[in-house]
Amino acid sequence: MVSGQEKTPVAPARAPGLDNRSATAAGNPKIAPKNAKRHCAGVRYIVTPSAGDPFRVSVSGRIRWTLDRLRASGPKGCTPITDPAPRWSAYVHSLRELGVEIETITEPHGGDFAGHHARYVLRSKVQEGGAE
Repeated sequence: MVSGQEKTPVAPARAPGLDNRSATAAGNPKIAPKNAKRHCAGVRYIVTPSAGDPFRVSVSGRIRWTLDRLRASGPKGCTPITDPAPRWSAYVHSLRELGVEIETITEPHGGDFAGHHARYVLRSKVQEGGAE
């Protein structure tokens, strides 16, 4: 060891049974690139808000499913009870972040697990398309 240089610290011993599960961020060549077939840009829609100019959005996956369900339901809206999905509020939140106007109406429901649920109503006009 040369004077003035510090020794590189040694990593602590791993707990028994963990084998080689940890990884270091530096120099890790095992990070896979995005698969173009799976990570598509999505379907394009033209959104016309109640106030303002129309704009385009591209959505895919569950966000697209949610937007299509809201469009199909019209003014009556959708609920997690009538259109089951695991994370309705998250999907609606993502659409709102894109600028899509969606109203949330809280409704009571009975049954064994009485309480309240949300009804989501699309307030923006949304059309599929929007090619450039």
